[in-house]
Amino acid sequence: MPLRIANGAGFLGDSLAAPRRLVESCAVEYLTLEYLAELTMSILARAKEKNPALGYAEDWIEVASSLLPALQSQLALRIVTNAGGTNPIACAAATAQVLMQADLGNELIGVVAGDDLLSRLQEIQAAGCALTNLDTGQPLADLTAPIVSANAYLGARPIVDALADGARLVITGRVADASLTLGPAVFHHGWKWDDLDTLAGASIAGHLIECGAQATGGLFNRWDSMNLADVGYPIAEINADGTSLITKPPHTGGAVNRHTVAAQLV
Repeated sequence: MPLRIANGAGFLGDSLAAPRRLVESCAVEYLTLEYLAELTMSILARAKEKNPALGYAEDWIEVASSLLPALQSQLALRIVTNAGGTNPIACAAATAQVLMQADLGNELIGVVAGDDLLSRLQEIQAAGCALTNLDTGQPLADLTAPIVSANAYLGARPIVDALADGARLVITGRVADASLTLGPAVFHHGWKWDDLDTLAGASIAGHLIECGAQATGGLFNRWDSMNLADVGYPIAEINADGTSLITKPPHTGGAVNRHTVAAQLV
């Protein structure tokens, strides 16, 4: 049977209602939420500078509250999100408070951290890595403006580890966007890390759904031919061989076809 993974957010400030509508209208095993862009990381880093308890996607806390009924009734549902931003531990703590309000305090939350390299920049440069700008060739040491955030893109492996340890919710900092989908697929299908074809196939599925409604018409140049006011968010049905089918909830706007999916993939 294919693994059904839905994505309910493609950026910070995306629809707060989409995640709840996804899990209420369709049977899925995983819900992913992708909040981070490079600019978003800087915004969250500034928020953490002002308040060490912040630095995560605060939208997620409201979304988490809306998902409580689904978490209570759909026992197989798991959630993977990079809402942790620059402060995944604080995000997990805030999420735990939401869960406890619904008597879900025993649910295990996995945290993926270690991507924040801001405090290690001098160490990295001293070790011989100039952190050269790929476009200009300028080394980081020549930069006069202050550096707000510096993050490595982690992969799917720590997400798989958290799921294997029993986490029902996994909150990450900066990970590669497709990892939110690839991690659950690897864990569910039992793939090995050298199963390159299947990993590549699931990575494509991850890239297709990680930007939310962009795959269901949001990037299509014939946007005027469909109803995007009530756009459905994407679901990837990932098979054991790494192939996948992209769909969306019934009776929702937008479209899933070769054109909309190709626009997102490109």
